[in-house]
Amino acid sequence: MSTQNVNDEKEMTFGEHLEELRKILMRVVIVFVILFIVMFAVSNIWLKILMGPQNANFPTYQFLAWMGDVLGSEALKISPDNFELINTRMAGQFLLDMKCAFIGSLIVALPYLLFELWLFVKPAIPPHLRRKCMRYTIETPVWFMGGLLFGYFVIVPLTINFLTHYSVDAPIANMITPDSLISTVMGVAMAGGITFLLPMFIRLIATMGLITADTMRNYRRHAAVALLIFAAIITPPDVFSQVLIFIPCYFMYELGIRIAARIDAQRAKAMANVPATTPAVAVEDDDEVEDRETVRYDD
Repeated sequence: MSTQNVNDEKEMTFGEHLEELRKILMRVVIVFVILFIVMFAVSNIWLKILMGPQNANFPTYQFLAWMGDVLGSEALKISPDNFELINTRMAGQFLLDMKCAFIGSLIVALPYLLFELWLFVKPAIPPHLRRKCMRYTIETPVWFMGGLLFGYFVIVPLTINFLTHYSVDAPIANMITPDSLISTVMGVAMAGGITFLLPMFIRLIATMGLITADTMRNYRRHAAVALLIFAAIITPPDVFSQVLIFIPCYFMYELGIRIAARIDAQRAKAMANVPATTPAVAVEDDDEVEDRETVRYDD
């Protein structure tokens, strides 16, 4: 795209922006409704997926049992305590199907939602930054889904195993509702998805120059406390799942330090190549430089 074409783009009025936003919201709602209908029709499949971690044959328990045999450790052979799910409301099972359909639709619609958001903000983004923003749009659902799967296959089974075996007093029996189980599964899994977005957030603010790797290193202890509070907010109200979420949270923070250090090195290299008489400018990463050169060649 040449600079001439960029300058010739029509600037939209506030009313036109609102109209465009309305069209985007309508498309998002239509796609979500269609997905909801499809998910409701196959809600029994989603229900089995969400309730999978309560089954002793869940892949995580099978893998840990295999590891226990290999290492000769009985402690690794865990499985949730047997319990029955009890419906306590007249419309409970219908609402359960609705909830499963809603959750499934929301997860599947996330990439499309981000794509529509990208189309809305794209005209306001300088051409040399569009490739970077497009990369964020693509990577966000990938990282989120990775965290979601990590939470579902790693943290959720350990949480359910701990909570079903925990007992204050022997005579107290657990009466667990399906809604309670699904809320725990989705709460912990979603927390895993949000946790995996932390490196992307750090990369964004580091690129903007709002934070450096040295700052993150100096505030490690403060960050650990903040992440512990964050884990307590986004997880169900039990200490075990909070700790399980905090561990990958802190790992992602350390990964963010490595990412910020790489960006700092790029910034230092770029500043070293700028003549002393040249005013300070925002530092671009490799993709931004490549895209700016492409625009220059097009001219």
